[in-house]
Amino acid sequence: MMRDNDTDDASELLSVSEFSQEDEDNTSSHDDGSDAEHHQKKKKKKKGDEIGTKESKSVFRAKLMVYLVLVVSCVTASVLTYFFTSDQETDDFEKDFKVFADEIVRVANDVLQVKIDVVESLSISTTSYATKEGHQFPFVTLPDFEIQTQKAREMASSELILMTPLVDKTAGPQWENYTKFEGSWIEQGLVIQGLPGVNPGPIPGIHDLEESDHHNAGLDQSSDDADSARLGVYAPIWQTGPAPINASIVNSDFLSDETFAELAEQVVRSRLPFVSRMGRLPIAKYFANLGDTLDSPYSFVLSPIFKDFNENADIVGLYYIVVPWDIYFRDILPLGVGDIEVVVSDSCDGVVTYAINGPNSWLKSRGDTHNSGFDNLRVTGSIDIEGQDADNEELCHYTLQVYPTKSMKSDYESQDPLIFAIVVAFIFVFTTMVFLVYDWAVQRRQWMIIRAARKTQAIVSSLFPKNVQDRIMKDVDEEVQREANAPFASRGNRTKDQLQNFLKGKEGEKSDEGDEDVGAIGPKRSKPIADLFPEATIIFADIVGFTAWSSTREPSQVFQLLETIYHVFDEIANRRRVFKVETVGDCYVAVAGLPEPRKDHAIVMARFARDCLGQFTQTVKAMVVELGPDTEELGLRIGLHSGPVTAGVLRGERARFQLFGDTVNTTARMESTGLPNKVHISQETADLLTAAGKSAWLRTRRETVVAKGKGELQTYWLESTGEANTVTTAGESDVDDSKEQTDGTQSAPNVAPAAPAVPSADKYNRLVAWNCDILAKLLTQIVARRESRNTQPDTVSEIRKLEEQYCSNRYVLSEVQEIVRLPKFEAESQRVDPWSVQLSEDVLGQLKDYVQTLAAMYRDNPFHNFEHASHVTMSVMKLLSRIVAPDMASSPSDTDEALHDHTYGITSDPMTQFAVALSALIHDVDHPGVPNSQLIKEETSLAAVYRNKSIAEQNSVDLAWDLLMDDAYGDLRNTIYVTKTEFLRFRQLVVNIVLATDIMDKDLGALRKGRWNRAFSEQASNNTEDDVNRKATIVMEHLIQASDVAHTMQHWHIYRKWNQRLFKEMYEAFLSGRAEKDPSENWYDGEKGFFDFYIIPLAKKLKDCGVFGVSSDEYLQYAVQNRKEWDLKGQELVAEMLKSFRDQGRIPGAKAAAAGSAPEQAPPRQASAVFKKEKELV
Repeated sequence: MMRDNDTDDASELLSVSEFSQEDEDNTSSHDDGSDAEHHQKKKKKKKGDEIGTKESKSVFRAKLMVYLVLVVSCVTASVLTYFFTSDQETDDFEKDFKVFADEIVRVANDVLQVKIDVVESLSISTTSYATKEGHQFPFVTLPDFEIQTQKAREMASSELILMTPLVDKTAGPQWENYTKFEGSWIEQGLVIQGLPGVNPGPIPGIHDLEESDHHNAGLDQSSDDADSARLGVYAPIWQTGPAPINASIVNSDFLSDETFAELAEQVVRSRLPFVSRMGRLPIAKYFANLGDTLDSPYSFVLSPIFKDFNENADIVGLYYIVVPWDIYFRDILPLGVGDIEVVVSDSCDGVVTYAINGPNSWLKSRGDTHNSGFDNLRVTGSIDIEGQDADNEELCHYTLQVYPTKSMKSDYESQDPLIFAIVVAFIFVFTTMVFLVYDWAVQRRQWMIIRAARKTQAIVSSLFPKNVQDRIMKDVDEEVQREANAPFASRGNRTKDQLQNFLKGKEGEKSDEGDEDVGAIGPKRSKPIADLFPEATIIFADIVGFTAWSSTREPSQVFQLLETIYHVFDEIANRRRVFKVETVGDCYVAVAGLPEPRKDHAIVMARFARDCLGQFTQTVKAMVVELGPDTEELGLRIGLHSGPVTAGVLRGERARFQLFGDTVNTTARMESTGLPNKVHISQETADLLTAAGKSAWLRTRRETVVAKGKGELQTYWLESTGEANTVTTAGESDVDDSKEQTDGTQSAPNVAPAAPAVPSADKYNRLVAWNCDILAKLLTQIVARRESRNTQPDTVSEIRKLEEQYCSNRYVLSEVQEIVRLPKFEAESQRVDPWSVQLSEDVLGQLKDYVQTLAAMYRDNPFHNFEHASHVTMSVMKLLSRIVAPDMASSPSDTDEALHDHTYGITSDPMTQFAVALSALIHDVDHPGVPNSQLIKEETSLAAVYRNKSIAEQNSVDLAWDLLMDDAYGDLRNTIYVTKTEFLRFRQLVVNIVLATDIMDKDLGALRKGRWNRAFSEQASNNTEDDVNRKATIVMEHLIQASDVAHTMQHWHIYRKWNQRLFKEMYEAFLSGRAEKDPSENWYDGEKGFFDFYIIPLAKKLKDCGVFGVSSDEYLQYAVQNRKEWDLKGQELVAEMLKSFRDQGRIPGAKAAAAGSAPEQAPPRQASAVFKKEKELV
């Protein structure tokens, strides 16, 4: 539509030029006409001039008024802007100060609460220690007091902690003797402080606080002062943190000080913590590194020590935490915020002023010295202690008054008001100048416009005959009249019908039956909306590896990936003003240069392509945790081409905006002949970029591309460098052009590029995170089910005893059961929503550590490695998600009980699902890279331990289980199982499922075959509980078996990838002397036999189980297709795999070197398990 308008404008300008010449000819002929006609024209012209003059005066007066309004508006707007901006700065200052002040008050209360929590914690630990050890107060000395109080002082930001037991006066002599013999804690504390050479001196007897300098003071030298008499006891300082450098402070009676006596009396009376009045710390000299606090205002936070944990227990001592007041105001404000003053006052006449600047605070002065000019902004708060009576005048209550300062206000004052006022004035002046210029241009063009208007009228008249013009106007009048007379509701319906008919191309049809206006061919249609855009650039972006990737995922995961990626692309398109056309499967199509034509369409599209490529790489890496392994290996292949495009709305049942033409086809060729994670550009697009000065963005492709219908084409790569804001894609510059595809197809080389056996750190972390996420979700379901059923846990000792029983001297294979019993259905099991369950940080941390350790226990094998275990886990989760009854799931009347019965109880038991997922993750732990038969031939210690049966599988179970039983994973185990029944079922599930992966053991195979015949034969029943559990056991075993070889029942590229890795593993074993036969000699036929006698029958059994839905059909179809593909390409693939070994220099000399090599020894990490099994044999 835009292009039609441009064409009309061009035609109009051309017609104007033609009609200009015609107007001059007409004027000459008119001059040669009659005088009367000429006089009439002059009269009309004179009259027109008079009208023009009159209108000009009116216009002049109006313009003068506009100029005056602009000047007044300029002054007014500038003044208002200045004052408004100034007021805004003031408002910002006051609002920010209010926020900061409220935060100071809040944090001060929080800090005090932390200190109270710390001192109460110390009190509780002291009571606990005395009770546990059977000590009687006051004769209690905490061991390692220095170490215990170090952490407490850090948490409370305190420099000193004191403990004063309450000693009955009659027990004074006994206490003094006790302290002389128990004073070793002082020397121990000084050693921890790094002061082993300091001699603290002897511990004196009980004495007044001010007599601490008298080392020999005792009961005979201290008087029973009135303060001590209040409680009838002494409160001598006993243990301190840190330990004193002068022992004379010990046994100083705090009750000899009136202030402490009053405060202690309040604590004893209320049995709650209290805060003392502000004061100095005269006892700081008795401790190392406390000299700076002598003059700092401080307060004591007191907490009672109770004799025991009874509600009415006696108070037997007090804890004191000494805290300087500046601690309350540190690290509250962010760096750069200040200065703020805080006036701290207590009801005991103590007043000090602190200054705060960012995270720092310091004592400004004693007394209230704030700037009174900010009294109107004062924010007042109090430091409240829970349980303390705010009206008690005997206590000291603290009040905080927060004020700003001139320094803080100056931070909010700037030149912005003046600058903004000047900018506003300039805008008005500029507007006035533009108006003047515009007015001059209008005056100059006025008569030209009049002439152009006359010519335009002539052009319009010449476009349509008179009768057509009348018909158009008549139709318009009738339509307007009908709309005006129609009821409101019918108008709305008619509008809707019109829209639908237009999109479907049925504008000529009436909505009423029998009134269709049909022509000879079909219903009348309006002219299609379509146009030719001569300059546009199209992009095709295809996800490489998507088909293979999607074959291993659930449908919801496939759409989650596409929705996420396309949403990212759409955002980039909106930002770059690129028009998204459509998405076809995993291909994204967009265009620049239409529907709004633009000359820089090639540049815009190049930037868009680079943005999409960079964001795609980041997105797929970020989605590994959600979508599983190999997601980050997806690539994006992009093709660009420029040229003319026919675009428009293709009407029909699904109306869409479409692109047509050779440009679209060529773009598709550019995409299909490109390479992953590169932008392939045609010659036409490259020419446009070069003409725009962007030749640095281009790199010529070394060889021409043969495209269907195009012949040989010279193409280019879009470089990822050249602009600061572009994203560089990994490995883009490392691609060898000699290996590029030139056949125009999307086929890959016959041998899939093998990823390294050891994943990168990033990929390793993503695999760990994905596995943790899977297991954590299942754990939440286990907890939800347990809470729904109100399961009562067994005692820890009972569980631990059972754990130790299974960790010592057990032969794993002997635990394999024919039937694993699953719990019966219970309707209340679904009461708690798993989404409402939150696992603790300890459980999640232990789960992550456990998975990381498992990953580290995998060897660096090409096939049997942690990445393969994750691939098996992903297949397990896909099959578990498909264990449903499709006819039930789609029926409104389906019930959880019916689903439970149909799936043999697997879907309703999260413990089973967790065990299956965990078994998939651990089933190849520490796999040696050779089959069990080779371990038996080598007579390894593991073979002896496991009696030459399922060696690798039993070893994996033992190692993973022993790791899980480690004390470090106690919280994780307590989440998996809490009863002996749950433990035994979990153990049975893990053993049965992991041992099911040994498909070569004849005894296990016979057991499974007999169980299958009993469960799924024509005579099998489903009546007893054993029948159902037998089928559930078979389903789980076949599920893990199918998942273990899932690559054979997935997309061909997935099969090729893992087949090549398995070949590499077995070939390396052969080269190292750990295999008798060259696997390449029988690899082709062996794979065919593997498909015919194991894979395809296994896929059919999945279908026969009847619980896997469409996934069983999918697995069977892929297995059959891969079998056919291998039959055609297998020999070529084997040859190329061998060639890749030769190219890597692996074959020459390898056999000779391997001839004298010894069998591989068990790695150190399994030594303990091997030793345990060997000991059992002895």
